[in-house]
Amino acid sequence: MPDFNFVPETPTPVGLQKQLFVDDYIVTEKDNVSLGVGEAKKYGVVMEPTLVTDFQSGAIHDGPDGGSGFESPFCWFFSPHWDADKSMFRLWYMAGKRAGTGLAYAESSDGFNWTKPMISKDGLSNLVTWNAPVPILNQNKSVDLLDIGLDGTTVMIDPSVEIGAPEKYKVAFYPNSGGIDGRTRLGYSADGIHWNLYHDGHPVTERAADTNNQILWNPLTKRYLLHCRQDFEGAGGIGEYRGVRIMEHAEGNDLLNHPTAWNTLTKFVLDDPDKSLIPGTKTPVYQIHTFPMWYYEGVWFGLTDILAATNKHVTDGDQDYHTSHERGVWEFYMAPSRDAVNYDFSLAAYPRKPLIPRGPAGSFDKDCVRPPSNIVTHNDEHWIYYLATNERWGCHRWDARLALAKLRLDGFFFLEAKEKPGTVVTRPFVLEGNKLRVNADAVDGYIKVEVLETSGEPIPGFSGDSAKVYRGFDNLRLEPIWKEDAGLSSLRGKEVRLKFHLHNAKLYAFQIC
Repeated sequence: MPDFNFVPETPTPVGLQKQLFVDDYIVTEKDNVSLGVGEAKKYGVVMEPTLVTDFQSGAIHDGPDGGSGFESPFCWFFSPHWDADKSMFRLWYMAGKRAGTGLAYAESSDGFNWTKPMISKDGLSNLVTWNAPVPILNQNKSVDLLDIGLDGTTVMIDPSVEIGAPEKYKVAFYPNSGGIDGRTRLGYSADGIHWNLYHDGHPVTERAADTNNQILWNPLTKRYLLHCRQDFEGAGGIGEYRGVRIMEHAEGNDLLNHPTAWNTLTKFVLDDPDKSLIPGTKTPVYQIHTFPMWYYEGVWFGLTDILAATNKHVTDGDQDYHTSHERGVWEFYMAPSRDAVNYDFSLAAYPRKPLIPRGPAGSFDKDCVRPPSNIVTHNDEHWIYYLATNERWGCHRWDARLALAKLRLDGFFFLEAKEKPGTVVTRPFVLEGNKLRVNADAVDGYIKVEVLETSGEPIPGFSGDSAKVYRGFDNLRLEPIWKEDAGLSSLRGKEVRLKFHLHNAKLYAFQIC
């Protein structure tokens, strides 16, 4: 007899797609398990400003960089990638806001030690080349991006385009033109070094663009997405209310001929349970500052950068490079989504469970941990680069560093049973493969997997004593077996459920293969 009377359900599409436990998409019943939030392990600083173009001050020096109205923008926006074709890590990063800086490039064979190739036109820096000027509409002129710099920049290696194609690389940004032209521009490149501009460099959106701008490929809908900031209140700085706008291309993904054909899918702000207001304003303290979007194994993740905003800047002479602050700081949280539009902030952001916690007093990342535009999955680990600073938002002098943390494969969220054993039963699905792989950690406990009828009845040979108990293991791809070393081939094409038994164990994902 089944342990639970299941209401008939339409089979959930599973196929051969890995199933992550970030919500109840594949889960119909849980008993004595809880959803956990993963925390990455830090590996320290991997890249610092070293070139003249990396410094906002315009000179190489030791100590906090910035001043002249701008904090150090080194790696303020950055896009790390593993390029399998070239067998190397590649990085595009914002070098500075001042004139003569812009989008810089670095590469690494191991992800820890980075070089900065001198790829610029003059051979003196690692700044990329722009093949045309960009119009600054409010000034009624066109200028070279190297003359004014750019901001809010992210780079995508387009998975929908073949290697070597003219539009294999795509960039989204806005020109650093004194803050009076905050609208998104797009560019494309065959190699990531030499860039052309879509729409002759004209904006493809209205305001705003002065956080990360990001163009992405959505493998679920086979359309391009464009993300940028959305204004909700205030003109910038103190009292500003920051939000997110997500758009979708509406003209066959043809960006060359239809660069402005973007339909808005959603606009939103962080509805944080903490309703604290910035003193002297009606604006919430906790806001989304940047919101890079990343797709992994059928799930979109908002790499949510939450700013605890304040009502004043840190004036020169009042910097504090030792104290770990609670206002004017950035935290990095994961927010899953099944449609790239609706994100769940209740799992990590609202309960303040960061993927990479800020460091202790006196550390290089005590006040800022900001996300990348892309998480690199390499050698069965998630490599998560992040911007770290040792002072607060509004402090115009700090040490900006690129740091690295790592997370086990699929480890962003998990289902966990502790001392009291628990169970997880999936929704029914059609079994389309011959074997099951399970990502789980049961070093101090056990896991057992049964295969059930959709009614919950056990399937003989795949349930009860026929299901092997696995103890004391940590395995990314455990392949359970049943009676007489049976695989799943005899059940292929059948509608089934899986039932996981957990004790002192964490369940990250499963996949039918």
